[in-house]
Amino acid sequence: MVNDRLLGVLCLGVATLAATWGGNDVLHQAAAHAARSEPPGAHADAVISGLTSPDTTPSPATSATTAAASSSTTTAQAAPLAAPAPPGAEDPAALARRALLAQTDLPAGFTMTAPAPADPPAPGESPFERCAGSDGASLTSTIGGRARSATFAKPDVGSASSAAVVFDQPATAEKVLGLMTTPAARSCFEQLVNTRLARNANLSQDVKGSLGPAPSPAVGEGSVAYRFDVRLPAEDIDRNAKPSDPPIRFVSDFVFIRKGRTLVLAEFGNLRQPWVDAALKGVATSLVAHA
Repeated sequence: MVNDRLLGVLCLGVATLAATWGGNDVLHQAAAHAARSEPPGAHADAVISGLTSPDTTPSPATSATTAAASSSTTTAQAAPLAAPAPPGAEDPAALARRALLAQTDLPAGFTMTAPAPADPPAPGESPFERCAGSDGASLTSTIGGRARSATFAKPDVGSASSAAVVFDQPATAEKVLGLMTTPAARSCFEQLVNTRLARNANLSQDVKGSLGPAPSPAVGEGSVAYRFDVRLPAEDIDRNAKPSDPPIRFVSDFVFIRKGRTLVLAEFGNLRQPWVDAALKGVATSLVAHA
């Protein structure tokens, strides 16, 4: 059962989607599993408040993030206007929505724990924009559509959600995906997640996770995956936990996928252990099919 302290974490509204995109999906998804003994959606009202409140405060730059963190925060502050669709091309906003994770992409038994936000993410908030570095500023300024999915979860399997951005052309999306593979982008992404964790007064201040390479499913026209791993105090997850109980692991796999001019960032989270590789790939494959 989710205790009051964890509910406070959920209401913070620091986003990633991806732990970086208008709400705290890392802890949002942990809650979906902590609430496994309660009816689906029991805590949706506690989660939704954070999903549409963009956090535009730049993440602090460190030597590890180099140019990626500092320049990407400048891009976020600039909030460039959405690029128009090429003549005859599908509307970017519609294309972004089509590329989102749907319940039909998931195995039986998954339920929606939070609906998709009513409004698209704000320009400048995606990890593509914040962590692409100075070389990526002109590329990410061509984003014409943004969207975020609902969040779905199933006890003992995990939770999943996604976000999508649509560029002016496939070549631009391909270049940005390449930028996401750099050490600077990885470090920037990790810092975005941890900065938001540190801002939460309802969570132990020493909570800090790490982001590293993860098995990347061969889907779409290119993909790269990272795994965020953090230990949460047991008392933040289980109201019956004792102070002496060991921390509970939360792991979240972030998979960047390109299809045409669309980039999707899918998140697969779970308590104690990551998603099974085959199950994750199956969901990603289904998502790409309609992207």
